[in-house]
Amino acid sequence: MSFLPELAEREATGEKARIFAEMRRLGGVPMVALIFRHLATLPGGIEWAWGALGPAWKAGRVQEAAWRIADEAALEPLTPIPPEALAALGVDGAALREIRVVLRAYNLANPENLLSVLCLTRLLGGASAAQPTEARNWNPPPAPGPLVPMIDVSRAPKEVAALLDLVATPGDGGGPRLVQSLYRHFGHRPAFLALVVTLLLPRIRDGSVAMAAAGIRMKMDDAAHGLVRSMSAPFAPHPGVRSALERFGGNVIPQMIVIGALLEAGVGSGSE
Repeated sequence: MSFLPELAEREATGEKARIFAEMRRLGGVPMVALIFRHLATLPGGIEWAWGALGPAWKAGRVQEAAWRIADEAALEPLTPIPPEALAALGVDGAALREIRVVLRAYNLANPENLLSVLCLTRLLGGASAAQPTEARNWNPPPAPGPLVPMIDVSRAPKEVAALLDLVATPGDGGGPRLVQSLYRHFGHRPAFLALVVTLLLPRIRDGSVAMAAAGIRMKMDDAAHGLVRSMSAPFAPHPGVRSALERFGGNVIPQMIVIGALLEAGVGSGSE
């Protein structure tokens, strides 16, 4: 089975490493999203993306708009998971705090990444800003973390790989599958990952996750329409940029915004 190519953060060097560091700092998160790790494997891809997005991220325009839209989304929550049930799965207080940190980080990252992807999609053919982004002093929130490492999907135990396969996004035309980063952080806790998959699959299969995601995407696209007026970009440097942006912006990230919010509500946000 093939998986979507990505540049691991620890392997980034030079300009790519600098961009990754800026994205983490300005995004208020301890990691770089899969879409940008993938763009970094395409010649000129991450440099093109950050050249367009950087000024708006530095001013906090993308982040603030994205977080507001995600916070306002109306979702039918999961039934809260009792601490006793988690304890029976080997999730003690320390493990629960670890899980909550992962969910908080991704629930900050996915909205800002979706809005960024939708802006970039509008800029694929080259665009000049009608008016440059107005500079302002903006400080991102402190990043949650540290995060438990993601499991290497190519070396995952058979039972973990089978669970990830249930929620992975299929490849177009038999192309590489996309295993979302959020789930990969739970690969070290197979019992908890199994519970997550069991709780989410009915919502995924009955279309309710897709419906909620579509509503979020529509509002994000409206916000992107306004933001791109202050962005500039030359033509995308590689044909793979378009397909990646359309894939992630179409359903991958919108659905993960919904899933992350459902799971965070399910495990609660307090301390044990």
